[in-house]
Parts: sequence; C-alpha cells; structure tokens
Amino acid sequence: MPRNALLTGLCYVAAYVGLDYVSFIEAYQGHAITPWSPGQGLALAVVLLGGARHAPAVLLAPVAAGFIVRSGSVPPLVHVFDGLLIGGSYLAAGLYARGHGLLDLRLSSVRDVLVLMLTALGAAAMAAGGYVGTLGWAGYLAAWQVAEGFLRFLVGDLIGCLVVTPLVLLVFGRPRWPPLGWEAALQVAAIVLALVAIFALPHASAYQLFYLLFVPLLWATLRAGLVGASLALAVIQVGLVVAIRLGHGPGVELMSFQTLMISLAATGLVFGSLVGERQATLTRLAHQQLALSRALRLRSMGEVATTIAHEVNQPITSIKTFAGIARDAVASGRYESAMTAMGKIRAECDRASAIISSTRGLLRRQAARPQPMRTEQVLGDLRELLLDRLDAGGIKLRARVGAGAETVVGDPVQVRQALYNILDNSIDAIAGTGSGGTITVDVHPSGPSSIEFAIRDSGPGFARDVIERAPVPLVTTKPDGTGIGLSVARSVAEAHGGGLAIEHGQPGSLVKLRLKNGA
Repeated sequence: MPRNALLTGLCYVAAYVGLDYVSFIEAYQGHAITPWSPGQGLALAVVLLGGARHAPAVLLAPVAAGFIVRSGSVPPLVHVFDGLLIGGSYLAAGLYARGHGLLDLRLSSVRDVLVLMLTALGAAAMAAGGYVGTLGWAGYLAAWQVAEGFLRFLVGDLIGCLVVTPLVLLVFGRPRWPPLGWEAALQVAAIVLALVAIFALPHASAYQLFYLLFVPLLWATLRAGLVGASLALAVIQVGLVVAIRLGHGPGVELMSFQTLMISLAATGLVFGSLVGERQATLTRLAHQQLALSRALRLRSMGEVATTIAHEVNQPITSIKTFAGIARDAVASGRYESAMTAMGKIRAECDRASAIISSTRGLLRRQAARPQPMRTEQVLGDLRELLLDRLDAGGIKLRARVGAGAETVVGDPVQVRQALYNILDNSIDAIAGTGSGGTITVDVHPSGPSSIEFAIRDSGPGFARDVIERAPVPLVTTKPDGTGIGLSVARSVAEAHGGGLAIEHGQPGSLVKLRLKNGA
C-alpha cells in the first residue's frame, strides 16, 4: 500500500473512532445504537470520493470503534463481525452509486441530493439489519427489542449520513465557497437562541418550540444554497448533541428530536439544491446574455461597416466617372467641361461625407433632422445622379407628383439615399434583362400626414418567396447583392414614421416607400 494511501486510511480510522466516541450518547442497551452516527456519514462520503481504494479503512474503522468505544459490551468476535457488517454496508452502497454514476459528487442538482438521500437510506437499512440481527441472533437483544433497535439504529445512521456526507462532499467538491461574514455569525446566533428556547424554557415540548430551528436553517439555505444548508445542519446537530449531554427529557423526546433532525436535514438539502439550481441557471443566463450581447455588438459593427461601404460606393463610382470625364476634357482642351466635372466630383465628395454621417446616425437610431424639400427637386437630383446609368441601360425614368405631395418633410440625406437605393436596384434589375425598360415614380399622399413614393419598374420583379417574407432586412434580387440597399431604405422609412413594402408590379416590381410628412 502506498505511503499516502496508508496515511489517509489511518487518518480516516482516527476520525471515525473520534466521531463515534463523541456521539456515543444514550446508547440503546449499551450497543452502537445512538441518536446520531456521524461516523457512518463520513464512511459513505469517503467511499463516494475515493472508491474501492479506501475499502480496508472503511471496513476496519467500525471494528476499531467497537473495541475502543464499546469494549466489553459484547465478545470480541461479535465486535469484529458487526464492524465488518456496518463498514461493508456503506462500502457496498457507496461503490454501487459511484460505479453506476448515479450522482454528481458536487451535488449540483436536486436529483443528486435525492439519490444521495436514497443511497444513505439503503446503506443505513443494510447496516441496521445486519447489526441488530446479529445482536438478536447472539442473544444480546430480546425479540421485542430487535424492531425498536433496528428503527433507532436506522434513524441514527440516516441522520449522520444526511448531516456529514453532504458537508464532506461539498468540502472536497466545491473549492469556492461563499464568504462567511457577519450574516453567517447571525445565523449561528439564531440557532443557539433557538436551542436555548427549546431546552431552557418550561413546557417547550408542549409548544413544539423545536420548530424554531427551521427559521435559521431556511435563512442560511436561501442565502447560501446547499453549502449554507449543510453548515447550518452541522451546527444544529452539534448543538443538539451538546444540549442532550447537558441534560434532556425522557426517551420519547429524544426520538422526537431525531424525527426533527431528519425533517430538518431533508428540508435543508432539498431546498438548498433548489436554490443552487436557481443560482446556476441565473449564472448561465447571465453568461448567455453576455455572449449574445457580444455577438449583437459584433453583428452591429458588421452591419454598420457593410452599410457604409455599400452607400459610399455609389458616390465613389460617380467620382470615378466624373474624374474620367474631366481627364478627357482636359486632354481635348474642353476646360469648361472639365471644370463642370470637377464641380460634380466635389459635390459627390460632400455627398459621401453626408452619407457616412447620416447612415451612422440612422444605425444608431438617432433622430432624423427633418426639413421641407420640394419633391420635384429631390427627384430631379436623383435623375441627374443616375443619368449616365439610365442612358447606358436604355432606361427611361418617369416621375409624377400628385396634388398634395409637392413638398416632403424629412431628413434630406436619408430620404435621397433611400430613394437612390430603390432606383439603383430597379436599374440593375432592368439592365440584367439587356433590353432596356422603364421606371416610374408616383408620389402621392397616402393619408392625412403621409406621402408615398411608389417606384415601379419593368424588370423581372421579385421572386415569390421574397414577396411572402418581406419586409425583412437584407432582401436582394441581384446575384451578387447583399440587400443592404433595401434594408437602409426600410430603416429610413421607419425612422420617418413610415414603412417599406415590396409587391409584384405586373410586370416588374413595385416598391412603396411611405414617409410620415414631418416625422
């Protein structure tokens, strides 16, 4: 046997014998049948933690306690046999639970606590049956005493397991414990006061004052979960043992305290595990919310970058076109045309700057800066910007402004950009057919304070599935498109109190941009 294993085994045997000695009070007929058996709880915890390698120590400890604590109560052979029965019962139960993976030793769920309680009950029943049966067979207990002895042994062992085993498992399974501060001191003080009331006040049993112990137990449980419950149960049990040693009532009261202790232990462990599960759920939820927030921030950054790149690409393309025109004009001596092209380049640079500022504000959900604009002027500016592409594709752009729609109130950059994006999509759609076409813009009032821009083109139109799931962000009909254009247009419409709708144009497509005039 390795030196460390031997030292661990000796320490365990010493701890078991010490616990058996301090708990050897009110022994039934002088045997190992006591109100509280903490040694058995330690045995079960050691087997669950270490497995079969602790088997020699677990079997030896009850035998050693029999000779040291209860020497002379029965012949040595009975001490050996009974000790092996007790140790073997807890060894078998612990190995079964460990080998089949029935519980997480960190006791992280209600299921783990319930399995531990059932394992302790099974081990205590086996040990009680073996021990009391042996004493009855050997004639040390009368026939009528066997049943009573079995019940007392079972209850005492079960209390020891429910108090000691979870505490030991938590000590070795949870390196991080909640800090024990002034509140823990107040909880201990509340336990002491409850014990004083139970044992010092007259007629305490008649008033059932022992239920006062539930108050500090639940306090500790709700504040610190299973750890708080285990520590509170240990303090309560030690306090009961001290009080009983100092003086207690008749035996029936002792049995009532045993019943109380089982109720306290079961309540504390179950509620403690429920609190632990809730805290774990809240922690996981907080981590998930943090991860989701991080993902949304990254997504928003990507959307901002993609949107600005998409929008700025349009004036950059125009700048490139006008720069080519200016170069050709200078080369041929047409300086007036070159100056005109240079002016348009400057205007496009200003437009790119405005697009970046306006799009950033839109994506940040900043308020639009509305101002009156002449509708025909807005459409004329857009026609001029798109004139080269319209001519290159053989596309005619027609605009009709209805009565009551002569003026639109909104953010000039955002409104122009939204309409530009829709017209840009229509031009690309028609150009893809290779046969030219027509784009018609109808502007008319759509309500008491709303204006609608209906852009209809003669292109291939939107696919049916796009119509059915619209309006959604990032909708596109281009083979290499991202759908950012329509997404920005929809955001502009919503920022102005309106909306965006796409429909079949029969033929082509129909996009309706509705703005609340003055939003």
